[in-house]
Amino acid sequence: MERKPVSARMVKSMGWENQTMEVEYLSGAIYQYHEVNENDYFRASIGNIDKKVRLIGESHAFTKVKSSNHQ
Repeated sequence: MERKPVSARMVKSMGWENQTMEVEYLSGAIYQYHEVNENDYFRASIGNIDKKVRLIGESHAFTKVKSSNHQ
């Protein structure tokens, strides 16, 4: 999935494809949030990105794709 860089405190890049939002954190961890519609992805990618991604994580199933570099 192609991710685009974003400007946030905790999030480095984000992408969306087939109802899955992929988030790369500055720590190096990558998570995929499932059943995220396109409108929610676009809303999460602007404004307070850290907060919006956290809210999606609280309401959607997710999978950790890659662990952080700082273990």
